[in-house]
Amino acid sequence: MRRQNTLALALCALMFACEDPQATLQTQSLVYIQDWFNQAHLGNRDPNLCHGLGVLKHPEITCLEMLEHAASVAPESRQVNALTPRDCFGKVCGEFVEIGFDSMDQQGNSIRENAVLKRDAGTLRLYWYRSDSLLALLVPADQEKDQKDPLQLTYDRLTALHPELYSYPPCYGVRASSSNLVGELYELEQLPVATIEKSAAQCGASFCFATVGSKIATLCPSGPT
Repeated sequence: MRRQNTLALALCALMFACEDPQATLQTQSLVYIQDWFNQAHLGNRDPNLCHGLGVLKHPEITCLEMLEHAASVAPESRQVNALTPRDCFGKVCGEFVEIGFDSMDQQGNSIRENAVLKRDAGTLRLYWYRSDSLLALLVPADQEKDQKDPLQLTYDRLTALHPELYSYPPCYGVRASSSNLVGELYELEQLPVATIEKSAAQCGASFCFATVGSKIATLCPSGPT
């Protein structure tokens, strides 16, 4: 039996809470991302389908690549696994909604997707999209690894394993200390995503990832808000 599409189920559930402004934004976000995915599958490669500021702030992946990789996912397989309003994404603040999906590619392989939408003057646009296949493009080839900063290498591995944490940057120019460390030191493969996102929300825009030996440190250089 074909798995029921939980994107549609989530949309239906949220429709009953439309009097809540936050619920309304979430409902509109689900409608918008469904249409964006439809456009990708129909072959639309208009760069206006991506938020200009998002492409500027995250230039390592183009709008065309985002659309191409979204089109490689089997549409009926997408299931929403998270829907999170955000006040900021990286160092840009505003009205954001991040949506995570458990999906499959056209060959039936499991694949994770994350989409971030931004609303400006009442209009939603796709700010940022990543999937497992897109994140693989960001992992440097073996011959390039020696030329890349160790923190960036670790951060690339971190976001490949946990793409939902990509909105939090590496801590360039910040040394880990007892005054800015948030929580514990974590093994890369055992990061508690929910705990980290809670710490990030309390910290604000300065929250970032550092390394201490072989472990990951989460820092709040400016202190909690």
